[in-house]
Amino acid sequence: MDDGWKVLETRTILQDRWLNLRADDCLTPDGVTISPYYVMSYPDWVNIVAITPDDRLLLVRQYRHAAAKFFLEIPGGGLDERDTDTEKAARRELEEETGYIAQNWQLISSLYPNPASHTNRLHTYLATGAERRYEQRLDAGEEGLTVHALPIAEVLDGLQTGLIGQALHVSSILLALQTAGRLR
Repeated sequence: MDDGWKVLETRTILQDRWLNLRADDCLTPDGVTISPYYVMSYPDWVNIVAITPDDRLLLVRQYRHAAAKFFLEIPGGGLDERDTDTEKAARRELEEETGYIAQNWQLISSLYPNPASHTNRLHTYLATGAERRYEQRLDAGEEGLTVHALPIAEVLDGLQTGLIGQALHVSSILLALQTAGRLR
């Protein structure tokens, strides 16, 4: 069955610069009414799996308020309204968060993080030849973000023990390392 749901009515519940929440009244192809069906719209974002010439993976440690704890993550960030090129946004985020630039860039995937209720996409880039050239230029809310360069093997060993606590970052790392031929 390729027929999607028919939207009978849409109501905006919340709209601000970070999140739009709407409630849809939907009719399925089988005639079932689902009301309300909540849909969240966020900006797309980029994740960067950056590898240094000495085979280290760049990670950032930052506080995540919803979980009320610090996480080791790969660099990344939400796209701004001005971003029309996801690679340029990824280059900017890597430089701002870490002070590193990379010589080689490859788009690995553009996936929906949660298509059941979210409209945005995650664009994952593999960046190789990453070298520190600048000081960090952190955005508001990123205060205290620290940069860590860990050996790839150490990161892979730590995935099953929770070293990286964010599921989308784990998948980005695995996809990028598979593409780079770095999975053992």
